[in-house]
Amino acid sequence: MGAHSFVVVGGNNVDINATAATALVYGDSNPGGIHTGLGGVGRNIAENLTRLGQQVSLITAFGDDEYASLAIRQAERLGMDLSHAIRAEHAASCVYVCINEPNGEMAVAVNDMALCERITPAYLAERLPVLNAADAIIVDANIPEESIDFIVQRCTPPIIADAVAAKKAARLHRSLPHLHALKANQIEIELLTGTTVTHEYDLHAAARTLHQMGVDTVLITLSSRGAFISEGGAQFFDRPVPQRVVNTTGCGDAFTAAAALAMVEQRSAREVLGMGLAGAAICAMSKHAVSDQMSYALLSETLRVALQQEAKP
Repeated sequence: MGAHSFVVVGGNNVDINATAATALVYGDSNPGGIHTGLGGVGRNIAENLTRLGQQVSLITAFGDDEYASLAIRQAERLGMDLSHAIRAEHAASCVYVCINEPNGEMAVAVNDMALCERITPAYLAERLPVLNAADAIIVDANIPEESIDFIVQRCTPPIIADAVAAKKAARLHRSLPHLHALKANQIEIELLTGTTVTHEYDLHAAARTLHQMGVDTVLITLSSRGAFISEGGAQFFDRPVPQRVVNTTGCGDAFTAAAALAMVEQRSAREVLGMGLAGAAICAMSKHAVSDQMSYALLSETLRVALQQEAKP
């Protein structure tokens, strides 16, 4: 397995994850556990790819507080390239606060990603050489819409977009005809296509709509139900890889990273989906947004075991 080069453009933040000990009671204080760590869709994707042995440059915006210093030190220790990231003076890190049900599934979350507004088209224009030298570019919808437009219009490598959240998915509308791949969850897909997803055949309809817009590969994650891929006439739905769920924050980002690597490796649609689900499974077993156990060897083994179990009568 040779290393590929990725540029990831997106957000990084402090994750504050609270998991209730019993069923959530809204409007009241709930007992549970609280964990603070590093997060952000772009940063999580970049860390996963770095742990998978890839060459990764992260274009993001760091504040100048202790959390930013921690994120920078950790990224540099892993070997991630931060030479093109913004270091904003007198600015606090972005923050993501997530409230989970006892089973680890997210109930609600609030994010403050205003610092990402500094990733402007003018800033990206100065970094076109590094962007265009990548094997693939991954962009998350935390950055401004005009910055996403700039990337798809001025960059030549395949572009993979992560819709991030329903409130931000609309930033991808104008860019859809230029995307190689889109990863989104059910709510985001419904917003982007106008298709209500109730049954599996609705996934096929939503994918067709996106293909007609110009997206080559459509990946739809469905939380605990699994995920769906549509690419070049091939369409597959698979259940999640069985695992003990500790926390679901970051699972979608691990899915995107592993699937993006499979696409760059020119694997089949079925393998792209399988690698994405294997990546999500590894993340789900960790209390962190990115599992410190993530590796290419573990990803491959998780996929192999999942395929074996699937083949059993």
